[in-house]
Formats: sequence, structure tokens, C-alpha cells
Amino acid sequence: MKIQIWSKTKIGKWASILTLLFIVLMGLKALNIGIRLPLPSPIIAMLGVIGFVLGIISIFKNKDRSLCVLLSIPIGLLIIFWIGAEIAFPH
Repeated sequence: MKIQIWSKTKIGKWASILTLLFIVLMGLKALNIGIRLPLPSPIIAMLGVIGFVLGIISIFKNKDRSLCVLLSIPIGLLIIFWIGAEIAFPH
């Protein structure tokens, strides 16, 4: 089985785009290099969670096994655990 980097399905492409957008925006927000993003972190995290849900749908419905879609699963789980930790242990 040959693994592709980019998905061929529409849902897989959206999952990949949203996950990569989450990574880039959170990276820019964390670096704080003079670019002030007008988006709050929960909105950016929502992009990652939507990418996670679309990735799950793409894997089960379309049997998509591309690398970017598979990357959306651990990233989405990390976001969900982060949200759960923020709710359980607020600071």
C-alpha cells in the first residue's frame, strides 16, 4: 500500500487544510513575532477540531489513508485533550 502525502478526496483535503491552518496560526500566535493575529485561540482551536472530525469522516467513509489526513487525528486529539484540561483545571 502506497501512502500519499495529500488526499484525493474533498473531505480529506478540507481536513488537511484546516489542520495545517491550525498549525500555522497557532505557531504564529505562539512565536509572537510582531504579527498580532485578531483571532483568539479558541477560534483557531475550533479549526483544528473541525479538521479532526473531517479527518475521521474521511478515514471511515472514503478509506482515505493520506499522510495529511492521518496527521489531523493526533493533532485533533491533542486539541481535545487541551480543551478538556482547560475545563478541568482552569487557571
